[in-house]
Amino acid sequence: MAAKKLTFNDLKKMAERYGVEDNPLFASASARYIGQTEMIEKIRADIDERGLMMEHTNVKGEVNMDINPLAVQMPKYVDAANKTLAVMLDVIQRMGTPPAAGDKLGDFLGE
Repeated sequence: MAAKKLTFNDLKKMAERYGVEDNPLFASASARYIGQTEMIEKIRADIDERGLMMEHTNVKGEVNMDINPLAVQMPKYVDAANKTLAVMLDVIQRMGTPPAAGDKLGDFLGE
């Protein structure tokens, strides 16, 4: 069975249940993640607008085709955003208090 993937919204809800939504480390990581996702969206928009390949003129005046530099940077931003989500989950697990156990049906429906 495949593992459930947690989204940013899932982590925010989990932080509320664990009582760490106001924790400075969680709040900082959350703000950082929002900034990272905004940057990723800007990179995607630029790649959509300009394309993956771009013309550029070198110092000799020759026109060359090259890959869009943002396409090279994108994986770095995505990796950083994923690591930020991991930090958020770590703060929840280490500093939060698990909610009281409820009935199994309620737990199942809550997921």
